[in-house]
Amino acid sequence: MKTIIITDLRTREAQDAADFLAAEGYDVRTVPDGVPLWDEKALTGFARTAASTLAGVIHPAPPLFLSPLLETTEDDFARARDEGPLSAWCVTKVFGSLFREKREGCLIYLNSIHAEKPVGHGFLFSIGCGAVQMLAREVNQDYGTAGVRSYFIQRGPSASDPDARTDLSDLYYGVDLRYPDRRMPAPGSLNPLLSFLLSPGAAPLAGSDLRADGGMVMYYGERVTEEQLQEIRRRMQQEKQGGTVLGES
Repeated sequence: MKTIIITDLRTREAQDAADFLAAEGYDVRTVPDGVPLWDEKALTGFARTAASTLAGVIHPAPPLFLSPLLETTEDDFARARDEGPLSAWCVTKVFGSLFREKREGCLIYLNSIHAEKPVGHGFLFSIGCGAVQMLAREVNQDYGTAGVRSYFIQRGPSASDPDARTDLSDLYYGVDLRYPDRRMPAPGSLNPLLSFLLSPGAAPLAGSDLRADGGMVMYYGERVTEEQLQEIRRRMQQEKQGGTVLGES
């Protein structure tokens, strides 16, 4: 039985993936709570326990850090560093080295659209996501020649995510309306993608940076024709003049 390690089950997406992959026949394991992901020595000890059957690792994005810049302390920066880029670096080095020895394996960074889209008080989170994105782009160069496949996934916000609304960004207001289909992603919607990426069939996509957000960050509202745009402008001009539009009361 092939083993898949999900480095933590903090998010609903990670929990759903664990259940889904277990049902597909994988031996799904999680790094124990007593093993910090940024502790390379401790993580190496855990990784070796699954080395013989290990086929893939899924590493979710760091926790959401919300803190205004001027109120952010050194401890905040240290925690964001440890639980963000440093954890991803250690996960990559420890499991990437194992996979290189085996001449096969798959690393999946289940990250966030904030790698490219910063948001208000969440600047520490965005910095961390962006740093992991840059790391992922190098992983394929360092480990790809040894048969290690890697993928970076930018997922969009889901209903189970913490409330990230701030007065510096409107991204998290009316989130469902920012998706083209006018609804939040369904629970477990990423499971088939993760399963595919773990399979040999995904090899041509190795090294890819995948935006799996349902088109959210590329959606700017309903499209209108030129005729509709002219009508909107006419109505706006009519309102400015304090009159009414013909045929309306």
